[in-house]
Amino acid sequence: MSDPRPSRPSAAVVLLRGRGDALETFWVKRSDAVRYMPGFRAFPGGTANPEDAALEIEGLEPGPERTARACAIREAFEETGVLLAQGAAPAAFEAARTRLLAEEARFPDLARAHGWRFRADQLSSAGRWVSPAFAATRFETEFFLARVPDGQTPSIRPGELSEGEWVNPIAALKRWQAGGETFAAPILYTMIALAEGEESLPERMARYPEASGKPVRRIELNWGVVLHPVLTRPLPPATHTNAYLVGDREMALIDPGSGEPEELERLFELIEMLGSDERKLKLVLLTHHHPDHVGGVDAVRDRYRVQVAAHPETARHVKVDFAIADGQWITLVPKLADWNLRTLHTPGHARGHLCFFHPRTGSLFSGDHVVGGAGTVIVDPPEGDMADYMKSLERLATLGATTLFPGHGSPQGAVKDRGKIWQMKRSELAHVSARENAICPKDTAENI
Repeated sequence: MSDPRPSRPSAAVVLLRGRGDALETFWVKRSDAVRYMPGFRAFPGGTANPEDAALEIEGLEPGPERTARACAIREAFEETGVLLAQGAAPAAFEAARTRLLAEEARFPDLARAHGWRFRADQLSSAGRWVSPAFAATRFETEFFLARVPDGQTPSIRPGELSEGEWVNPIAALKRWQAGGETFAAPILYTMIALAEGEESLPERMARYPEASGKPVRRIELNWGVVLHPVLTRPLPPATHTNAYLVGDREMALIDPGSGEPEELERLFELIEMLGSDERKLKLVLLTHHHPDHVGGVDAVRDRYRVQVAAHPETARHVKVDFAIADGQWITLVPKLADWNLRTLHTPGHARGHLCFFHPRTGSLFSGDHVVGGAGTVIVDPPEGDMADYMKSLERLATLGATTLFPGHGSPQGAVKDRGKIWQMKRSELAHVSARENAICPKDTAENI
């Protein structure tokens, strides 16, 4: 399904060192303070700037390809201090990087002043990734491969990034499987490609963006947490509802939001694709009764013969097979606590609203109680209650969650620290009246 929103041209660079079993890549962690995917692992990169088009690269005429490579070169220098140039003297790098970050000089001007020369063959094109539907901002990111030049060592200056490290791709995948890392599909598939070796690496990486969407796109930000955005009719600016398939051998489906045949078919394809990994759908969990969260309930129940569970208040609006209450544990695999989910009653947006928490990975599935930058949380009396909403929000802020998986918008890392921000915001929001202002301010929803 095409996304009508304009995209922002971006570039990322996968820095390499070593060979064979000793191959490593340099990845970074996004700061807790940034708005887009805080706390997520990433590769150095960012959005193209107008001045990138002015950077001269031998072997390339002005145009989109040269601009994308220039963006990758500049971002690698800004974020890691690595300069992908010929004959450059590292002694001058730190001072130039300081001026660039302070916006005292443009990168093309620094290159001319220092005599830095760039060649097209220093970077290998490795595919183009486009942000999925749940993302609040749509990026179209060109990926490149590059070896760190001899004598250079990457370093991170805290700001947009909090840390960086060399990592073996197999070790990175094991950390992800253990629930210790969160990252988006481009990082996952890049690590898989690197783990398979360097032979034909750029070509294999370039095929992954298309292959990852067949038969349906699999967005697994944490092992055992598969996000599937479905086209619904929520309040703008959101356009989709995030359904989640959670678990390993047995899965819970949280909020099948669309009853449209095309959307249901894509969801069914994903469930059956996960079945090839010996993952089986066990039950459906509902956060609340609003149409953009329950539209596919009957179709999923009929097709897979699974039960549907929700809060008793939700059961007044939607047919469920059994009710669940605050504090109840959802057991996905008997005698194995690894994927048990804790139920949290969080009224405010809706009387029967539930969130679900997976303690081992710190994953919080927040439904509409906290959104991921895709709009506002509606607290509309008599169904909504601002006092209940704020109490529930405060409770979530003390959970110790590490990653937020919302019903709308992008997942968010660094939830622990954002909970502290919410505690500071509380006094500013205490005056908000549910009847006078039915919409909870956007920064409230984004700051836990």
